[in-house]
Amino acid sequence: MSYGLLGLRRDMESDAMQGLGDLAGQQAQQKRANEAMKTAERGQKMSAVGMGAGVGMMAGMQAGAVGGPMGAAIGAGIGLLASSIF
Repeated sequence: MSYGLLGLRRDMESDAMQGLGDLAGQQAQQKRANEAMKTAERGQKMSAVGMGAGVGMMAGMQAGAVGGPMGAAIGAGIGLLASSIF
């Protein structure tokens, strides 16, 4: 009878360790997914800033009033604001 109880204990410990290993793997996967989402969000924000800068520069050059770097800076600011709103 004691061998049966020792075997049961060993099986339960094995199952518990396997469960903890599975949990650790799931937590690591979740952490990687969260980091990937943050990286994608930063990339999207930088893309919006770059597009805003390009549009601002082009609009400024066509209007003739605020062209070049000043238009790009204004466009970048608008792109940053737009990425924060949407």
